[in-house]
Amino acid sequence: MRRVRLVANKDLKICCGIIALMIFTLVLVLVVLYLTVLGPKEPEIIAQIVNLRALNWEVSPKVSLNLSLGIMITVLNPNHGSLEYKSGTAYVRYREKVVAQALVPEAVIPSQRKHNVSMAVEVDGERLKPQADFSSDLNSGCFNCTSSITLLGRVRLLKLFSIKATSFSSCDISVLRSQEVQYTCSSQVSL
Repeated sequence: MRRVRLVANKDLKICCGIIALMIFTLVLVLVVLYLTVLGPKEPEIIAQIVNLRALNWEVSPKVSLNLSLGIMITVLNPNHGSLEYKSGTAYVRYREKVVAQALVPEAVIPSQRKHNVSMAVEVDGERLKPQADFSSDLNSGCFNCTSSITLLGRVRLLKLFSIKATSFSSCDISVLRSQEVQYTCSSQVSL
């Protein structure tokens, strides 16, 4: 009777040891997969186009400017899960003062896909007139402004993990009197 109990305890210890080793191996494989293949990657935001839709530029008899810009950004989602972002606002600033804004609609970007976001921004010259340097900037033939977009969202991996993501894109825009637009853009994403 005592011998049977020793054999049963020994078999139980071996069985528990094998199960523990299998669980450890499974957890290790899942952690390695998460950190290498399935881990969250930063979405890439690229300002594709900043174009001039309409321009009314006068310096005499009085200084005035009415400007319509078309802005398109592309969001690339390299993750193995969807990227969902809430609606946001694009701002155009002239000398740190907001002179125009446009709504960026919310969207869900499937895994490993890209999504284009287009918007039109109307700059009203009446908001610019109180600025001290507005007349001299227009007389020089170049109107400089900055656009910025901040999007808040979540990356969902395998419907199990949800990670917050914040993306910020900024463009320095120069509108020339010859109706040419020059711009440089930068983007940052934080998970």
